[in-house]
Amino acid sequence: MGLEGNVSISLLLANQGVQQAVVKSQRPLLAQALLAGTNAKQAPQKVGMVFNLCAKAQASAAAFAVEQAMQTESFREACGVRAQLVRMELMREHLWRICLDWPVLRGLSANHALMKQVLGLDKDWETCLDANKQAFVCGEDVVKPSRSKASKVAMKLGTLLKEQVFYMPPKAFFECKGAEEFLLWAQYTQLNAPQLIQYLVTQAWQGSGSTDTQALPAFETVWLEQVLSSDYADGFMQAPSIDAKTYESTPYARQRSHPLIVELEQKFGVGLLTRFAAVLLELAKTYLDLEKALMQSESRCDAVGSAPDKTGFGAVEAARGRLLHRVVLDAENKVETYQIVAPTEWNFHPDGVLKRALETLQGDAKSIEQQAKLLIHAMDPCVAFELEVSHA
Repeated sequence: MGLEGNVSISLLLANQGVQQAVVKSQRPLLAQALLAGTNAKQAPQKVGMVFNLCAKAQASAAAFAVEQAMQTESFREACGVRAQLVRMELMREHLWRICLDWPVLRGLSANHALMKQVLGLDKDWETCLDANKQAFVCGEDVVKPSRSKASKVAMKLGTLLKEQVFYMPPKAFFECKGAEEFLLWAQYTQLNAPQLIQYLVTQAWQGSGSTDTQALPAFETVWLEQVLSSDYADGFMQAPSIDAKTYESTPYARQRSHPLIVELEQKFGVGLLTRFAAVLLELAKTYLDLEKALMQSESRCDAVGSAPDKTGFGAVEAARGRLLHRVVLDAENKVETYQIVAPTEWNFHPDGVLKRALETLQGDAKSIEQQAKLLIHAMDPCVAFELEVSHA
């Protein structure tokens, strides 16, 4: 098992269905060991280097947490740059799956050439917005980015999304309100993303994995502090729940109020079709948010309520869900306690939404295995996963 761990999933089949699903997230709790004793101001950059999956979201959550613990102001321009870097990272991560994993899920080759273009735009975006690497330095403002250069990168990304993902401008796709329109788009658009949707229709897997689920609610700081300062903190970080209930933090959870998702859920439940549609909607919405933020300055910073003295929280909506950091500093402003609650632990909880969804699957062994892979990718563990299928 590597530094970032993995997710282990096993299915026991019987009577053309899944008799039992076992989901284990095997991700080590590294933050405390790696960051204890670190100078507080250096923590966000260190976090971004060590936790390289969604590194911008990690560094952003760390910066907000440390600034709150140090009672240091988060500068408006820096907040805006952080948000824009996280948005691009979120789109890059969704496009990574769309370009490299979605074709393979239906037996085709990954589109490495397109992903190379995405990575180039991601690099150009960071150069435009944070050339001096100041965005995640606590209590520091950034050199004002060149909006004209950033706009050119955004336009190139918009063109890529239009021509290679949606076959229409992202705004037009996001404004799709009806299941019928969405399914016609999938049927007649010869691009990778819509063809995965059409593949689900052809296999009659639109509702596969549908199960009751609840979106992760907003965090209450008092409750977080109570849980993460308790003797049970490690157990909570590895298998989080609220009042013994499990929740999900996924693109579906964030897009569930969109009219298209509401209608798809009414027709097919919260299954494969609804979940993959939510990923595409989130990709389009994030691009629109990025465009809008180029036109007007942002002032919102992602602090989580108030906190006790020398304690800080930072929460950021990363590609796979909500990422939470908590830091406690000592009298010399060095890290005494550092904790991270990752979205994988909500979504791949041993008794969580993936387990329940997997246990609804029906069909022969080959069909169930393929549906299971699709479900796992739709929820995206962000680390490697192992899937084992056996018979009772």
